[in-house]
Amino acid sequence: MSNLDDIRKEIDNIDSQLVELFEKRMTIIMKVANDKIASNIPIFDSSREEQVIKRAVDKVENIDLTNYVKSFFENIMEISKDYQKQLIPTTIHYITKKNEQVSAVGFQGVFGSFSDSAVDQLYDEKIIRRNYKSFEDLFIAVSNDEVEEGVVPYENSSTGSVHDVLDLLREYNLFITSQIDVKINHCLLGIKGSKKNDLVFVYSHPQALMQCEQYFKSNKEVLGTPYSNTAVAARDISIWDDIQKGAIASKKASKLYNLEILQENIQDNQLNTTRFIVVKKILQVNKNASKTSFVFTASHVPGALFTILKTFYDFKINITRIESRPHIKKKFEYYFYLDIAGNITEKKVKDALEIVKSNCGYYKLLGSYDSKGSE
Repeated sequence: MSNLDDIRKEIDNIDSQLVELFEKRMTIIMKVANDKIASNIPIFDSSREEQVIKRAVDKVENIDLTNYVKSFFENIMEISKDYQKQLIPTTIHYITKKNEQVSAVGFQGVFGSFSDSAVDQLYDEKIIRRNYKSFEDLFIAVSNDEVEEGVVPYENSSTGSVHDVLDLLREYNLFITSQIDVKINHCLLGIKGSKKNDLVFVYSHPQALMQCEQYFKSNKEVLGTPYSNTAVAARDISIWDDIQKGAIASKKASKLYNLEILQENIQDNQLNTTRFIVVKKILQVNKNASKTSFVFTASHVPGALFTILKTFYDFKINITRIESRPHIKKKFEYYFYLDIAGNITEKKVKDALEIVKSNCGYYKLLGSYDSKGSE
């Protein structure tokens, strides 16, 4: 027997030990998942992940292997999270009332934002509203029962999807329960007494700036400056009280922060619309649900994605939207987000999704929901 054969036997022996240890680790992961379910804790815990990876890296004796060990444990953590999510039971709560009573709702940004306007259209004016600095803060608040539901922008007709929200829908165990399309009328705002010609800096969310490109092309002396939120920009220019500083925000923000509307509807596309979704801890489905959304990964074999997509063709189900997001822990691997026409309670939709689940790696149902109408 050659020396190479002996080395390969040694590798095979190590691999067998790795498989045995991996199975033990995943068994313990199941216990972790059950504890998280019982305690309403999100699957993703960045501080815990960092601790595990750091502890592993610190034990490396051969420093040349440091980055490889780090990558190895990052992959293990991703596999563990995916496995935990698969263990969480998805119970569908069927509702018959058109408007279920909700006492508190959250949104990202400050009052006067377009998310705040979406809340206006979705809920009674008496509802308790809580605003959060970031989308993740809002997802955590819904997960921890600070608010029952959260309203977040999902996609815009001009600039596409809100990628942060797509990623959070995958990371947190929340579900889409409804959607609403809100026509976005961007207003150019300044402090009282200011005029359009006074402006040198105009602040707004990056997507709002992109949606108003023609204004900046026609006013080259004005610098569009990215800001965390349209309404935050409006609030802050009112505090700065500088005629050279303006904001792009909503008409509601102009009233709340006592600003002058220098020009209305400055967006490039006069049909500019943002789709907002409502997220909740439980998967609620009513009889009017007409859309089902989910996220999955396809295996790295020829035709894997085609096989999944063909399933909907075979069942005569229309795919209304497909988008990919990079897997940040794995090079050039992707999560695919799909919206299909149909209700999860329909037999053909249910049967199609069962086939999809059996042909993909990671799978999570994001919701089966209806539209609340539009402005």
